[in-house]
Amino acid sequence: MSQEDRHPPVLQVVGYSNSGKTTLITKLLVYLSAQGYRIGTIKHDAHDFEVDKPGKDTWRHREAGASLVSITSAQKTAIMIQEYRTIEELLPLYKDMDVVLIEGYKFADYPKIVVLRHSEHVELMENVTSVLAVATWERLEKIGHPQYDVNDIEGIAGILLAHLKGETQ
Repeated sequence: MSQEDRHPPVLQVVGYSNSGKTTLITKLLVYLSAQGYRIGTIKHDAHDFEVDKPGKDTWRHREAGASLVSITSAQKTAIMIQEYRTIEELLPLYKDMDVVLIEGYKFADYPKIVVLRHSEHVELMENVTSVLAVATWERLEKIGHPQYDVNDIEGIAGILLAHLKGETQ
């Protein structure tokens, strides 16, 4: 594998809508960034989304037919591609990161933290693969995987860091 083909380790955070995935990821970002880790994120949206403001230059470029639009300033760069991209197609963009946290893509086969807000959400566990741990809002019985309170950021980050170091399955 060439240097260009390499990408950092990936960890997914999956769960049903409003389970707390975004909140968990943002807390992990704060915790891990404070320890010096460079983290990239990929968010899957099941619906159409808009990141550009109607009437602005980049919006006008896209509306006029550009397939790829970039905007850059001294502080940041954004790239908008007018078509779907798989995780694997996006990962080369993250090659300089220490880890990539993916929100969503329940059925992709990367190591996962599954967020369960309610006991009736446990059925999700039957359909996902590569579960490292479960983050729950209430203690659940018979999960079959390490279980953490959703607010135990240090514990959840610990399982992530252990995985990065090859200390977990």
